[in-house]
This record gives sequence, structure tokens and C-alpha cells, in this order.
Amino acid sequence: MFPATTHRWSLSLWLASMSLLVSADLPADVVKLTDGGEIRGQVKSPAGKTRKDQVAESDEVVVESLTGAEITVAREQVAFITKRPRAVEEYESLARRVADTVDGRWQLAEWCRQHGLTEPRKEQLQRLLELDPEHKPAHYGLGHRRQGTNWTTPEEADAELLAAGYVRYKGRILTTLERDVLESNTSRQREQNDWRPKIRLWLGWLTGRDAPRRADAIVKFRELRDPDSVPAIVDFLLGDANIEVRRLAVQTLAQFDGQPPVPALVRVALSDADPSLQSGAFSALTAEQRAAAVPIIERALRDESNLIVRRAAILLGKCGVRQAIPSLVNALATSHKMRVPQGPAYAVGFNRDGSQGNSNSGLPPDVEAALRTGQLPYGVVIDNSNVRAPPVKWVTVRVPLQNPEVLDALRTLSQQDFGYDKRAWRLWWQAQL
Repeated sequence: MFPATTHRWSLSLWLASMSLLVSADLPADVVKLTDGGEIRGQVKSPAGKTRKDQVAESDEVVVESLTGAEITVAREQVAFITKRPRAVEEYESLARRVADTVDGRWQLAEWCRQHGLTEPRKEQLQRLLELDPEHKPAHYGLGHRRQGTNWTTPEEADAELLAAGYVRYKGRILTTLERDVLESNTSRQREQNDWRPKIRLWLGWLTGRDAPRRADAIVKFRELRDPDSVPAIVDFLLGDANIEVRRLAVQTLAQFDGQPPVPALVRVALSDADPSLQSGAFSALTAEQRAAAVPIIERALRDESNLIVRRAAILLGKCGVRQAIPSLVNALATSHKMRVPQGPAYAVGFNRDGSQGNSNSGLPPDVEAALRTGQLPYGVVIDNSNVRAPPVKWVTVRVPLQNPEVLDALRTLSQQDFGYDKRAWRLWWQAQL
């Protein structure tokens, strides 16, 4: 017990002594003299001049030493001046005094890690491994991997992979397949970007006043078949406020085969403000594209907007893919954020469909009771001209809602009806697997 305690105290005392030495040795500049000597301190600039101007023009170099005294050196005696990070200077001070032991080297390596000195840390860890070849933290700090009873450096591991047929690509070691995919994606990105100025130009023609140019733009969009143009169409046309521009975008996207236009058409079907564009976008999807659209639509069942959830359910019912049943079951009832008023004498209720219903008639309770029991056959007249409306504070609450469109989709896909009972639906689905 006592030797271990003594050992820990020795490490602490070493660190404390190093801190004291470093605190007395914290220069930022190194002035190298022509005779080989060094002055370490802070190079001072004459009034009105930068340090660079002083070094280049002055006949003398003034250095503030560690003790605060100023040392003046003739310019011809200075070989060069180097400004280095303070941590490097501290490291050199510590490295000159560190004990050449496993613990001493490890403590200094950790100090380097904390101060972001990568190369000095490697230097200390490598020396540490010379003292203790099985020091695991040092191996891991250098990025070594254990293979059986041996440790492998990153360079040796890379060499093995390259010898096995891997290739080096932009600083990484990859299989040839991974490299080909990355190169293909890079090439595809360039081809997609090439379409952006063209689509922007045609959109300018389309919305301009020149009738022949407008007609030319429409022809170009109707003849477009390159799927690499889809991102530009989405960015420039689908976001336009003009419904006719968005309609042309949907018609153009409908001309493409395969999966490139699917996410964009689903986006329109779910979130465009115009019902005719919603239905047109979904109708443009082929049977194969609808199957590819199902996962995208399923994710929309978790949307924060209840309107999007209900639209997604309708689309899934039309897709006719039974694999969407579990997602629909989860969406039978969802909760959504709503802004509601909150204030004195102001009550808000919610109808079954989630719409707000005001349950307060505005009458005093005794008057309302008299009216309901027929005690005031001629009614009442209330003068509110001198009554100030109570302050109303709007708050955000989560409201649970049942989604009838989801239930309809489940009925269509399953030919079953368990209402809003999620457990019954899940048990039935498990029985089908």
C-alpha cells in the first residue's frame, strides 16, 4: 500500500514541478543568434511599428525576457526570429526535464494530447513503447491494432489491405467496388449540376413576356427525358408560387421512367396546396413507381401535420400494398401540436375530428341556467359595451386524434374491420405472417 502511495505522490510532485518550471518558461518567440545561441521571450515592437517592421528595418531587436527585463541585440547578431505556439515552447521545456520512465513518458504524452500536440505526443508514445513494448494505451494512442500476439501499425495495416486488392482513394483504403460507386456518384453529381443553368434559363423563358420563348420553353420541358435533370426541376419549378409552373413540373416528371422522379411526385401528392396537382402527381406514378413510393409515404404517417398523415393514409390505400398495414395500424391515432387560446373565463374543447369547439356561451352561469329551464321566456339582452375582453394567451398543446382515413385504408388493404383497436389489428396481422 505505502509504495503505491509513494509512487502516486512522486508523479504528482513531478507534474507540479514541471508546472512551476513551465510557468517560468512561457515565451512565444525564439530569437536565434548567429553564434548559435537562443533568446526566448517576447519580441517587442517600437512604438508605431509592427513586429515585422521592427525585424526588417530596425538596427536592434528588443526581447522581453522571462524575468520581465528587456534584452537588446544588434540586428546583425540575429539569424532569424520564430514565433511558435506557446504550447510547443512548454513541451520543449517539459521534454528536456522528463524522467525517461514509462510513467514519465505517459504523463507527458497525456499532456500533449490535452494541448493538441499530435506529433510530440507520437514522439513520447514511441519512446514509451521502447521502454515497455506491451503498453496497450500507448499502442492504441498510436492507432495500432492487435493481430494475434502482434501489434500492427496503421501503415502496416494499409499495406496488407493494398496487397489484398484494396485501393487508395482520396486518402481512404477502399474496395474497388466502393471506389467505383464513389466515382459514379461524383460523375452523376456533375451531370445533375450541369442541368441547373439550363432549367433556370427555361424557367425564365416560361415566366417571361416573350411569347415565342415561352412556347420554346414548354417544348423543351415536354421533350425532356434525362433523369439527371430531376433535382433542378424540383428546386426551380416545384417551389414556384405559380400553379401552372408546378403543373408543368409534374407533367415533366411524369415523363421519366424508374425511381428518380418518385420522391418529388410523392412530395406533391402529399403537400401541394392544390388538390388537382395532388391527384395528378399520384396518378403520374406507374405501378412500379407506386411500389417504390410506399416507404416514402409510410414515413409521412409520422409527420407532425395531421393533414399529411391523413393524405398519406389515402395514398397507401390506393397503392394496394399490404406490407404497409403495420405502419397504418400505428397511425390509427396520432397526437399533434395545436395552438389554442388560454385565458380567464375562456374554455376550449375539441371535437372528435380535432377541430376546436368553444364550450363557453359567454353568459353568467345563473342566467344561462334560467334560460335553459325556461324561466326567461322573453330572452335576455346583455350590454357588453363597457366590458373589456379578458386577455387571451395562446399556448401550444398536443391533441390526440383518431384518423378515419387510416382506418379506411386498413379496411381496404385487409378486408377486415377492428375499428381503432390497435391491439386487435396487430394480433390479426401476426396471425397472417
